[in-house]
Amino acid sequence: MRDLAELVAGWLYALRITSGPQWVLRVGVLASGLGAAALGWLWFPMILSTALLVAGSVLTLAAAVRPDSGAALGVVAVVAIMWLAGGADARWWQWLTVAAVVAGFHLVTALAAAAPSYAAITARAARRMALGVVGFVGVSAGAGLAVVALSGVPSSLLGPAWVAAGVAAVAGASVVAVAALRP
Repeated sequence: MRDLAELVAGWLYALRITSGPQWVLRVGVLASGLGAAALGWLWFPMILSTALLVAGSVLTLAAAVRPDSGAALGVVAVVAIMWLAGGADARWWQWLTVAAVVAGFHLVTALAAAAPSYAAITARAARRMALGVVGFVGVSAGAGLAVVALSGVPSSLLGPAWVAAGVAAVAGASVVAVAALRP
């Protein structure tokens, strides 16, 4: 019981010393994580939807308190289970919305975990973060456009070799884009 009390006390202390910019990022973690779980619950119904919504909510709260923990991965896993198990009949815009919210969750969690909770974000750090956001959004949009473009190609022309080539092309383009955006 003492270990649990120490754990909770550590979390409360970490929340108490959190700076203003970190609060903004952590509210973003909460909003995007809860949004992704709620959208998965609404749009991708299945037998365990409510249990997954509760698990996603608890993991989102843990990710907001400790963004550098494995809880963020748990949130993404919960949404992925909802998506894969119940999203086959969803419309394209529902998939796009959930993907955008999960990408936002990933981005905000990464930014919140990049610095201690008490850290102040300087103008130089904010510029670097903004540059990283632009790169992330650019690579994500490029990959999304590639998927949309390839969805119009007849399936008889696509095979495993083309999938592997596409994965290699996206990975290579991502490396080039990230390297080009580094200051």
